[in-house]
Amino acid sequence: MSVLAPLLVGLLSIGGYFRTPPSSPLIADVLLFAGIALVAFAIALVVLRWPIRDPRDYYGGLALLGVAFFMLWAGSDLPGTRGFAFGPGTGPRIFASVLAVLSLIVMVVGMFAQGPGLERYAWRGPFFITLGTLVFAVTIRQFGLVIATFVSIITVAAGSSESRWIETLIWAAVLTGFAVLVFPIALSLPLQLWPSPNLSFSTFLNFR
Repeated sequence: MSVLAPLLVGLLSIGGYFRTPPSSPLIADVLLFAGIALVAFAIALVVLRWPIRDPRDYYGGLALLGVAFFMLWAGSDLPGTRGFAFGPGTGPRIFASVLAVLSLIVMVVGMFAQGPGLERYAWRGPFFITLGTLVFAVTIRQFGLVIATFVSIITVAAGSSESRWIETLIWAAVLTGFAVLVFPIALSLPLQLWPSPNLSFSTFLNFR
């Protein structure tokens, strides 16, 4: 597992290189270099038989590193800094770069510092939280803020065995109303509230 994890992140990073738009050659080169470095690192772990002394920090840092690479790729089509003017892609790239550096530090600490081993991991909570985030991302454009928020909250609530569905439905309605008051009304963000009249299956997954 200590070898497969960096190998997987490295291969995904290399795959991101081929999917990065030509307008962002620097991000493409960073993803390619980082991917090759992680693949080489995985091979070195096998050759040197290096023991992972703190699996929590090692795998946690590696997971955050993968998130940083994904953020770089996801924002690669956003314009960056032009002269002294920050573009919409500047903030995400700075945040992703800082996250990548900190993730590497945590990962290296996990290789050298002694720490507790991995315990049995409860997948249910993280799975439904991630699923709820994806549901919101997929449905917000076509179904509107109200339905996307309500359904994603219900999905996240399924991650806990202690959820009581009457209370969950009430809280989902309250939080949905709060989101409507804050984003489209108070902040005047251009978010549609209800499903698009042009909703079709061909445009359903067009959320990027």
